[in-house]
Amino acid sequence: MVKINLQPHIAGLVRLRVLAVTAMVGAMMYGAMMYGAISNALAQADLADQIAKADIGYGEYLAGECVTCHRKSGTGIPQINGIEAETFVTIMKAYRSKELDNKVMQMMAGRLDDEQITSLAAYFSLLPE
Repeated sequence: MVKINLQPHIAGLVRLRVLAVTAMVGAMMYGAMMYGAISNALAQADLADQIAKADIGYGEYLAGECVTCHRKSGTGIPQINGIEAETFVTIMKAYRSKELDNKVMQMMAGRLDDEQITSLAAYFSLLPE
């Protein structure tokens, strides 16, 4: 009876399997990353579309409370005139979800819905700095 040592062959097959699994995991991670990038791009395009359709007059109406504190007076409170609309929306939603820490702004943003935030964003983005 001839004995064949299969250990080197089995070890080689195991290495190939590990390489194949590693390649599959890498491909899945790349796919997830690309999906995230595409999803983010679509969300940004959707946000830009929402801002373009926002009611600037409604934003002006709502802005009365904002400008009580956010004006050019150098009080340490940031001025929001001329802020990019996308930045404004991102910041306000972060306050609303309490990702940003400021009790006053969390309360103010917490009372606003998405339409109100985009209307304010469109309004403030048009004002000169």
